[in-house]
Amino acid sequence: MSKNILFISEQKLKDTSFLSDNVDPKHLLPTVKAVQDMYILPLLGTGLYNKLQELVSTAPVPVGVYKTLLDDYLTDVLVWYVLANMPMVLQYKLLNKGVMLRNGEYMQTSTFQEVQSMKDDCLVKAKFYAQRAIEYLCAHNTDYPEYINPGSTSDTVHPDTTQYDCGIYLGNHIVDSRSAEEKYQGNNYRKPY
Repeated sequence: MSKNILFISEQKLKDTSFLSDNVDPKHLLPTVKAVQDMYILPLLGTGLYNKLQELVSTAPVPVGVYKTLLDDYLTDVLVWYVLANMPMVLQYKLLNKGVMLRNGEYMQTSTFQEVQSMKDDCLVKAKFYAQRAIEYLCAHNTDYPEYINPGSTSDTVHPDTTQYDCGIYLGNHIVDSRSAEEKYQGNNYRKPY
């Protein structure tokens, strides 16, 4: 289980994104924690994630490969995943009367489609930066031994190898040794003598 140690400060997040300075930390910090658990942990794997949490908890993070990873790669990933997750948090409020839509005096609320479009745009950028971080980690894996060996317990999360997926099932990587005629002629195929 991850600790409540955040890889990015509230101020850094606001300075490097289009989040307004008046966004309440009460809404922002749980979102950052959720993003770290949902997206950053699978990106890094348990070993490297725990190592970074340890280093961040004894701030400041010493200059070196871990600081480079945090500052040059993970900050961008965190910013865009947080931005993708913030619209719902900011637009709705949970009250004892139920779920309420926030409606400012001088602002017009966005439609669900507009919010979804913004979220999708942020997710595209987040996946781009996440893939860039994965490629960096793979190219410099000797600098991060925790990335190569994330652990061996039953709750270990192994690092993702890509951020991109497709909606087409491409098979289960089992090599089929049958000929093309056998594969595509159904059960009626008989080998000629």
